[in-house]
Amino acid sequence: MSFTGKWQFKSVSGATAYFDAINSPEEYKERLRKLYDAASKDPKAYIEELTVTDTKFRRQTFINGELKKDSGEHPFGVEEDHPAADGRPAKVKVVRDSANKLTRYENGDGFNAVTTFEVHGDTLTATGKGGGATFTLTFSRV
Repeated sequence: MSFTGKWQFKSVSGATAYFDAINSPEEYKERLRKLYDAASKDPKAYIEELTVTDTKFRRQTFINGELKKDSGEHPFGVEEDHPAADGRPAKVKVVRDSANKLTRYENGDGFNAVTTFEVHGDTLTATGKGGGATFTLTFSRV
């Protein structure tokens, strides 16, 4: 599968406005600022490892080589009670649109967000939209 593997941080744009627009907690926004700053100096400081099959996915986040977050395995197309990206309680559903595209829907108290993950060659792009704002994260295959 084109998603499966390790991806290192390459760039980010629009994140501050996006997380403000969806009312993310301040402590989460501060952690992200520090992470993006560190990763802009050393892309290996932020690695995402994805495992994607026809029916399920798993996402693990490594910061400075240490596993910081593990989503566990989740089936595609099933809405679940699962923390949003910023840790708030939400209903989350991930849809496998194609071999190269996944869409994550998050709905919680006071926010709705949609993030699309697309692979083109050795580049993974995550584009999130919510509250009238958009962010883009780009990763390269390790």
